[in-house]
Amino acid sequence: MPFQITVHAQDRILEVVYPPQVTAEALAEYQGDVKKAIAGLAGDWSALVDQSQLRVMPSDVVSAMASLNAYAQLHGMKRSARVVSDAPSGLQAWRMTKRAMLTIPTRTFETRGEALAWLKNPDAD
Repeated sequence: MPFQITVHAQDRILEVVYPPQVTAEALAEYQGDVKKAIAGLAGDWSALVDQSQLRVMPSDVVSAMASLNAYAQLHGMKRSARVVSDAPSGLQAWRMTKRAMLTIPTRTFETRGEALAWLKNPDAD
């Protein structure tokens, strides 16, 4: 199963659902596809990243995703919400965020609904 990318144009949210396992082929395809989606947003936007199906993120994937997140921040990403299924997955998401040296607001959630609500209401913190 590849990465699923959805652009919610009205809310300016780029949503990505990770597959249970990330292959080199899927990662390469995803990197190209998500950069095209970012370019299409052309301005400020938020990210919703659902990693709840992903069990283990290999270190090479962490590095690739950290680089991609740094790229995203430089190209308009203003907030990032991650959906994880358990504490170890949350730690993986935190490790990737730290490696990317993101300076934008970033939070981890247990449900998609909570993540979307946070992205749609930035003043509700």
